[in-house]
Amino acid sequence: MTAPVLSVVVPTRTRREILMTTLRALAKERGLDGRLEVIVADDGSTDGSAGLVRGTVFESFSLRVLTLDAGGPARARNRAIAEASADRVLLLGDDTVPVPNAISAHLMVAHGREVAVQGRIDWDRKRPITDTMAFLAPAGPQFWFRGLSDGGLVPWTQVLGSNLSAPTHWFRTEAYDERFTDACMEDTELAWRWRRRGWSTVWSELARCYHYHRYDTIEPFLDRQRRAGKWARLAVRTTPGMAFKVVIEPLMTMPWKAAKTGARALVGRGRQEDRWDLQCRAAFLKGLFFDF
Repeated sequence: MTAPVLSVVVPTRTRREILMTTLRALAKERGLDGRLEVIVADDGSTDGSAGLVRGTVFESFSLRVLTLDAGGPARARNRAIAEASADRVLLLGDDTVPVPNAISAHLMVAHGREVAVQGRIDWDRKRPITDTMAFLAPAGPQFWFRGLSDGGLVPWTQVLGSNLSAPTHWFRTEAYDERFTDACMEDTELAWRWRRRGWSTVWSELARCYHYHRYDTIEPFLDRQRRAGKWARLAVRTTPGMAFKVVIEPLMTMPWKAAKTGARALVGRGRQEDRWDLQCRAAFLKGLFFDF
């Protein structure tokens, strides 16, 4: 049996429909001649996700399903990576759906180098994009990709484990910190440790995924920002070198952002995007200092 060239790891919890959409998209990848391995890490699903996936045959890749007690995506990824057979791992979210040839693009950009590849994450233009979604990404508080260029370096603050490939031994040497039991800050903390080792992440436009997550209002994302602030405390305790970017910079910029937003409103030039930005920053700081 030919060894896989890439192990794709997909953590999931109770989102069977979108998970199947992601797996079907992977099945459309061409040119790898069955040398793709997919490992689904079921993180305590209650909707029968594991059984559904196990009962589905995908001819273009080998598939394994790990059934785990709920412990968060960091733990789920670590368990799946421990089972990976390939020398390179690609992390996807269960709701980040790869476009055709995205997987090949990850391999092409890496080209056998000791480098991580961050693929672009976008909203699917064929699906409705609300004003809130347009604010959040691709140049907003959820995904900020402005200023990145193909093959260029990606700052550690912009590394996201929902479309990220890297040498398998990176993930095993510097694994996810399993104390992060929520999908918040675990990628950033890992990326900081990789950077500290001198390991680089480069950008790929072609290695693109569509994020199938709808936001009709800003409130659900504000809740996520509060959780991110809460988990930022753990990140800074474990890796103090992150403190400036994660804590000090948000504190320093908040008064200026508030003054700018207020001044625009006073002269009749207030924008919804500015108000949302201020709300997101305030929610993060609330989680950082007050959510225990």
